[in-house]
Amino acid sequence: MSTIRSSKGRVLIVDDDPSILFSCGHGLSKAGFTVAEASSGVEALRQIETSQFDVLISDLKMPGMDGLSLVRRIRGHSAEVQVILMLEAQNNQIAVQAAELGVFQYLVKPINLELLEKTAMLAVRLNRARGNTVSVFQTHRSQESKPTSITATEAKNEFGRILEKAIRGDVVVITKHDAPKAVLISMDEFNALSRGPESKINTLTAEFDALLARMQGPAARSSMEAAFRASPKQLGEAAVAVAARKRG
Repeated sequence: MSTIRSSKGRVLIVDDDPSILFSCGHGLSKAGFTVAEASSGVEALRQIETSQFDVLISDLKMPGMDGLSLVRRIRGHSAEVQVILMLEAQNNQIAVQAAELGVFQYLVKPINLELLEKTAMLAVRLNRARGNTVSVFQTHRSQESKPTSITATEAKNEFGRILEKAIRGDVVVITKHDAPKAVLISMDEFNALSRGPESKINTLTAEFDALLARMQGPAARSSMEAAFRASPKQLGEAAVAVAARKRG
């Protein structure tokens, strides 16, 4: 196997099927990854406690501790290792549960080794971009963990690139676990969106004010006073006259 320094990434494969461990492990190792194997969730947890991994590739159905339970145990200790689940068949319910746990991707068996390699590489890139290069567990409470370090200049430059996209008119969607959570837009776009409802309200307000002014004019008030003072006979004659005018 390749050394950690020269490898494409550190991968832990978990499956109770020895043939899956061999085929996936051999394929990823040949592709340049540093690969470790575990035949159960308990064994996987022991390895994660003492070793560093970029990616966990786990079977879903395993005796004792299934793949989702393993991920929950890891997430319970604030682990940021990227997870790829291997399923026997497409299952939307499992896919939703996996997404809620922050699983990077799931693949349905039989898994093409080239696809597995590409998926693992993407997971490694994401993990290393987040700076997750320390063990996902602390073996002692007194042990100090090293925080991810980023300079103010790096943060400012990254935010500047995102901000520049929004200023140019691009819509920047901010996601969490691949789900859209917020949108960053320019002030021009915001003003255009906010002025739409406001202009409609202003138009309706102006029309209402004009109608109210006509109703409050001298002629309108005189007509209303005459109507209130008219007798039933006069109101009937007025109604007949209006109907006659409408007929032509």
